[in-house]
Amino acid sequence: MDGRRWWDVAFGAGCVIVGALVSVSAAGAPERVIGVWVVLAVLCLVYYTAGRRTLERPQGGLWFAITLIALTAVGTALSPNVLTLQCLVFPLLWVLTPETRNAIVLNIVSAATLAIGFIVGRGATPDAIVQGLAIQSVSLVFALSLGLWITRIAELGDEKARLLVSLQAAQAESERASREAGAAAERERLARDIHDTIAQSLTSVVLLAQRARSEVGMTVADTPDAAPLDGRPIAALESIDLIESTARDALGEARALVATMAAMPTADTTLGDSLRRLGTRFERETGVQVRVDTAAEHLPRVAEVVLLRCAQEGLANIRKHASASHATIELSVADGSALLRLSDDGVGIPDAAGALLGTAPGAGFGLHGLHDRVALLGGTVEIVSGHGAGTTLVVRVPVAVAEPIGVGPSAGVGDEVGG
Repeated sequence: MDGRRWWDVAFGAGCVIVGALVSVSAAGAPERVIGVWVVLAVLCLVYYTAGRRTLERPQGGLWFAITLIALTAVGTALSPNVLTLQCLVFPLLWVLTPETRNAIVLNIVSAATLAIGFIVGRGATPDAIVQGLAIQSVSLVFALSLGLWITRIAELGDEKARLLVSLQAAQAESERASREAGAAAERERLARDIHDTIAQSLTSVVLLAQRARSEVGMTVADTPDAAPLDGRPIAALESIDLIESTARDALGEARALVATMAAMPTADTTLGDSLRRLGTRFERETGVQVRVDTAAEHLPRVAEVVLLRCAQEGLANIRKHASASHATIELSVADGSALLRLSDDGVGIPDAAGALLGTAPGAGFGLHGLHDRVALLGGTVEIVSGHGAGTTLVVRVPVAVAEPIGVGPSAGVGDEVGG
């Protein structure tokens, strides 16, 4: 908008100056002065009513360029001083033509047309022809040189703008990767802290509860004929059993939380690496033998997070409910989708569909939340199971998906992993 206002002022001022110059130089030929002022008035009328709009959409400015050249040539034929107006005509032709080649052609056409107007105005004498050709040749060379130079500057400016946008995008991506790496490192640190403090303390509670139950049991066994002290040893045994059970549950949750926080894929690892670490940790903590067979390539971040959460949820349910001795994690990529298959040889799920939808008796939020999270990516979840026949969890996720609201690299980091 500021550029167009500059042209508004320049065009009007140029026409007034040229008109005044003609009025002074051709004072003895009033018909020529009047003709020039008429031409200038028509030029201003065309420019201010429609021509100025083409400065913002130069694709439609060819008609104005031709009109500008023709009227300036007519004015030059009436008075050679109108040729001064080419100081505005040549730059306007560059502005009105988006393609450099077309601008060059229009500049040549303008120079030739104005030369004809100049020669006609001077009477078509040999001196007028030489003078007109010389003036327009110099003007054309200057116009082309200046126009090409300014065009090159504009192209460099556009290129710098594109590079700046690319640099900003790269910086944003670098910052995002740095934040993810920092978050992953922080999760690893918290996982180690939980494992080395809370999990160890809960392990100690379990061991102390086992020892206390053993000691109370031996005391009762040593005095079988003695009074049970109002039932207090039996009540103590029940309390100790409750302490051990609670501590075991808390220990399981702590270990599941450690597995959840420590297995997140980072920028320099694949989902396969994270699944292998998850399987190794799960095998060490539960004694269940885990075989991991995965594809090694990187997947979109959102897909990696969701598939890892699915594996963690599946293993959490194996830990709590399956009573399995073997488990298998398989990851493959084919036909634009990633397929995660988690199977075990445990007791199975009597109502697999109800467990997935959260309607089965005793069903937790884990599998239902897993189903909702995968659905956000346009994926599917299937559970194949039967009583005593083991369970297979199959998750299919498109690998080229837009990241939905609420599912991202950090989504679900603190989610409950229990079934």
